[in-house]
Amino acid sequence: MVEERAASVSEPPARAARDMSLDINTAQIPRLKSLTGIGDHYAKKIVEGRPYHHREELLTREILPEFIYGRIMDRLVASQS
Repeated sequence: MVEERAASVSEPPARAARDMSLDINTAQIPRLKSLTGIGDHYAKKIVEGRPYHHREELLTREILPEFIYGRIMDRLVASQS
């Protein structure tokens, strides 16, 4: 029974992490600025560089420096419409 509780306690953070994903193709500047290390400058560069096929394009296209990308990459997605 203790194991069942532990499993149910660990599930919400995983779900919360998915809910916190940010689509770099659709997110507006204020939402982008909520990410660690993203201010006006980088938020505008992300928006101006759209569309993206993969989140890694923020690095390959030199939109973000690697140290910032490394902090936020787990929260980013690049959905295709």
